[in-house]
Amino acid sequence: MPGSVDRVPGPVPSVGRVPGRMPPAGQVVVTGIGVCAPPVDRPAVDVAWFDVRSQLGRRGYKYLPAACQYLLVAGRHALDDAGDCLDGAAEEQRGVVVGTNNGVAALHDEQDRTVIAEHAGELSPVTAPFGAVNVLTSRLSMEHGFKGISLTLTSPLVAGLESVQVGARAFAAGRSALLLAGAMEQAVPAPEAAAPEEGAVVFVLEPPEQAAARGATGYGRCAVRTLLLPPHGLGAGPARRRSAAVLREAALALGADQVPVYALLDDSPVSELVAGAVPAAVGPVRDAGPPAAGSLTPMLRLADRLRTADGDSLLVTAAGTGNVAMVRIWRTAGSTRRSAGC
Repeated sequence: MPGSVDRVPGPVPSVGRVPGRMPPAGQVVVTGIGVCAPPVDRPAVDVAWFDVRSQLGRRGYKYLPAACQYLLVAGRHALDDAGDCLDGAAEEQRGVVVGTNNGVAALHDEQDRTVIAEHAGELSPVTAPFGAVNVLTSRLSMEHGFKGISLTLTSPLVAGLESVQVGARAFAAGRSALLLAGAMEQAVPAPEAAAPEEGAVVFVLEPPEQAAARGATGYGRCAVRTLLLPPHGLGAGPARRRSAAVLREAALALGADQVPVYALLDDSPVSELVAGAVPAAVGPVRDAGPPAAGSLTPMLRLADRLRTADGDSLLVTAAGTGNVAMVRIWRTAGSTRRSAGC
């Protein structure tokens, strides 16, 4: 994903920390949240939790990949939750950015089996276009008349959080005035190490000044920082020390020394380094649970922090691939869960 990841090790950059503050371009206001995911007491592979007809309608949605169906439901909920957000943004200034790691994995598996066992000519003309993952994101754009940027990000684990970061950059560059940022996943056909994920989360993002102009306080503000720590460079020595310094500086720039820190970490050397390098002056780092097989869980945790948590916080996630994301959350005082879910 062009221009969104800081790669280390290397010379430690100057982050330009301002205590308690991020530059305005780094912040977005979350004015709507939509979630479509299984209840916590049901496994992701239990398909009985979702009925496409009751959630989307009887016509036009049946043959969409499941991840796309979840995305459309979450998008509807998010826009309903945000109120009159469409009034102040022209169609060309409305964008969509979605992260996924396994949104079309099941479809690709089915297509591979069809080609191997039969012939490419036997592929369904209805589902074949969705082999290109950005078609799922574009379907959300078309659903609501969003004619601006339409991007799909696939960085392991952090792709959903990167969508929020890309939204902030689109606002700063004048590319968008309103953005849907989200994550969608469908359970992989044969999960091996990590737990499967199923569902979608969509946030309505607005620039702070635009949200204020229409009187929308939203759930709060977010700023996201992503990094890439090559796992082969994390052994003892200068490379590890440089990586730790970059992690610490990025966390401090987001206010890790001022707010509680919550972490989604696996058992990889990358996560071990993150856990040791991120400062947590406000008590120890809290365990937000292990990551799953895709990019959905960090976005679900961010939605939870915005909808139900009290006070500001920092959410950190890392994977053995070297992908790291940090999200600073400035929560609006008194905001409550109001968005619907599946």
